[in-house]
Amino acid sequence: MADSVENIQENIYSDKFDTSSVSSLSLFLFDEKYILLAKDVNNQVSAIHQKFFSDLKSLQFVLERDKLFAIAVPTKIFLFHKSYALIPGVIFEANHVDLYLDFSDKSSQEISFLYSSLDSNNIYVVSKIENNLKSTFEINKTKITYHHGSCSFLSYALANKNSYLNQEVLISVFGQNFYIAAFKNQELASFNVFETENKEGLMKYLFGVTHQLDFDRKYCRISLMGEYSQMGIDQEFGNTYYKNFVLTQPTPNQQYLEGAEIFKNSNFFEGFWEF
Repeated sequence: MADSVENIQENIYSDKFDTSSVSSLSLFLFDEKYILLAKDVNNQVSAIHQKFFSDLKSLQFVLERDKLFAIAVPTKIFLFHKSYALIPGVIFEANHVDLYLDFSDKSSQEISFLYSSLDSNNIYVVSKIENNLKSTFEINKTKITYHHGSCSFLSYALANKNSYLNQEVLISVFGQNFYIAAFKNQELASFNVFETENKEGLMKYLFGVTHQLDFDRKYCRISLMGEYSQMGIDQEFGNTYYKNFVLTQPTPNQQYLEGAEIFKNSNFFEGFWEF
């Protein structure tokens, strides 16, 4: 199996890409694929690898042969799994991270805990990584930091909260999953991740969130970002349910060298904004 998945890939390089110019890497890990961004000293994206795998063994196989990942530079790993907790900064204590997670999904594997601070330390995202996965990434690498996959979307949503209406919802679609952040009076009131196969499923969860917060569907603003087109969501569909429904992408903090910017056409959220 490993031999076949290694061939399922997509590589994009800037016109003047040179491995010696890579100064940092960002890897976004999903259930059966990862996306790897390489950046130069000016923090501009110079190369993108997208690789697929089926399990931990095949992930190891693919990583070992990924020449971009092998470059010995500081690397950020973003883990898109559902084990996380949001903790207010006023009560967060680093030595209590093991108490913050819901252990209903407790793994039989040994784990390490991780956390990231957002919104000027007002919110912490706590998560975990299985040690066998962690050791896979750390082969021949020493400068690695780990973050939960929600950090980029949440950091973007929180950075812009002062411009929101009193009833505001942001959604980021990735594959058959989406993050949803709802703000009431410009404060984060709800955050969650859901899985759905179609646009009707996404709308069902959105209904639940707006109803729970008593949002007015004729007034509240819904901003949908990321890979929503893969679900067949268009403006007409959104306006059927919400008057103020916006299809958009995040105002970017990612910069690209010439030739690599085509990656933004994928509408991958982190192709525009990264924590």
